[in-house]
Amino acid sequence: MTTRAGFIALIGEPNAGKSTLTNAMVGAKVSIVTHKVQTTRARIRGVAMEGDSQLVFVDTPGLFKPRRRLDRAMVAAAWSGAADADVIVLLIEAHRGITEGVESILEGLKDLPKNRTVALAINKIDRVEAPALLALTQAMNERYEFARTFMISAEKGYGIEDLRHWLAGEMPESPWLYPEDQIADLPMRMIAAEMTREKLTLRLHQELRTVLRTSSRPRCEALAQAAPSLW
Repeated sequence: MTTRAGFIALIGEPNAGKSTLTNAMVGAKVSIVTHKVQTTRARIRGVAMEGDSQLVFVDTPGLFKPRRRLDRAMVAAAWSGAADADVIVLLIEAHRGITEGVESILEGLKDLPKNRTVALAINKIDRVEAPALLALTQAMNERYEFARTFMISAEKGYGIEDLRHWLAGEMPESPWLYPEDQIADLPMRMIAAEMTREKLTLRLHQELRTVLRTSSRPRCEALAQAAPSLW
């Protein structure tokens, strides 16, 4: 039996749906998902099987304009994951279209080796009408020569099977890189810690919103300055 295996880097702006897509592909929760941007702070690998192919999805931090040292490290990690992958999938949000951030990512893709396979996945297609999707697809492919374009909803599962099947065919011939029943490269203790971080982030955001609704304006301003990234 000929087996295939390879790495697929999911790149895009913060909150584009990379972690949600990773979980959908794997069929289990291996990457946390919250409303907060930059929830993913390191490369997380989710492992999925499709026929005789093993797909290793690299969920990278969102690409954005860095301001702090941590920001620069996260962006560097994302591009490093893309450079090392066999296939790159760029996720963009259908309802947001070609933003300044997407334009920046397209420029970054031009610096990668010419033989790198790059696919486009337009996510959250349930939020826009078909004519807008077609126009966005045309505009994106005019800016970059994508190997394939997929219209998906990572949250609702639309288009996921087609994308996974295509990715399986793009993987190089190779022995499987992980045991067949392994779904992530993280130890269970670290996965549990990530799940805890997800719940804490969601609960803290909810608690702070409650405080804001019931607090005076000076206190609200003080909280906003103390934790601006939570809004």
